[in-house]
Amino acid sequence: MDRPTRPIPPLEPRVVVGVDGSEPNRAAVAYAIAEAAAAGRPLVPVGAVQHLVRHEEDALDGRHWSVLGEIERQVEAEHPGMRTVSLIEFDHPVPALLGYADVEDLLVVGKRGLGGGRRLLVGSTAMRVAGRSLGTVVVVPPGWRPAEHVEEPVVVGVDPDSHYEPVLRAAFERARRDRVELVVLHAVNLRPVLIWDPTVNAPLVRDGQEHSSMDLESVIKPLREEYPAVRVTIERDRGRAAGIILARSIGAQLIVLGRRHDGRGTWGLGPVAREVIHQAEVPVAVVPCPAAPTGRDR
Repeated sequence: MDRPTRPIPPLEPRVVVGVDGSEPNRAAVAYAIAEAAAAGRPLVPVGAVQHLVRHEEDALDGRHWSVLGEIERQVEAEHPGMRTVSLIEFDHPVPALLGYADVEDLLVVGKRGLGGGRRLLVGSTAMRVAGRSLGTVVVVPPGWRPAEHVEEPVVVGVDPDSHYEPVLRAAFERARRDRVELVVLHAVNLRPVLIWDPTVNAPLVRDGQEHSSMDLESVIKPLREEYPAVRVTIERDRGRAAGIILARSIGAQLIVLGRRHDGRGTWGLGPVAREVIHQAEVPVAVVPCPAAPTGRDR
């Protein structure tokens, strides 16, 4: 395999996947290949090599070369028309991957480290990538097989304190593409209020629920009209948002969540997204979206 270059125009949407050659990483690679085939996008497998000597031929990790070559051969056999450009970067995995993922790109990472599986990626590389990427990031659990879940629904968690239209749009688009049901989850955690005084605060809670429900319906209405073929189910529940999302994700093909932006250039994941990514047994897509001006980080 020749040394990879960067022939893909930066404005061409693509699927970028972090590659480390570990067994858990195979699921992320398989997911990325399936996404690239379904979306008609080029596939960009990226391996990160950290050495003191940079850009020297003898510093290359032969294992990465063989793994990238194996991916190219797999793609050629399964999807002959798909364009694949394999890359190796002399850098830490986080900047290596973020450097190739633009706003319109899909960035796929696994739950185990991009350093040969020596440590869990969740809580380190995966979280940092998911919290900083300009575009959508999908975190894929080990052992996930996309072909076994193509008919299962897409689940999207909605935060009433955020500008969630980009998250809903991404979920609608995925459900439309795969012709599956879209489940919209709206969780309201009433426990702190009810413990304080369930009698006095009941009207306040009811008004808050009704207000957030009306907001959700107003956002979903134009999307329903834009995606008439998508069957939508709205489910409202009381309790911790992460627990509700994780419970409902059983039997789903994808969880879609938002990542907030506070308007000052700071990106990051809230506690709900972090918990879901840590514990989910299905892929989790994290979509950048601005927070409402008065929203609180969850």
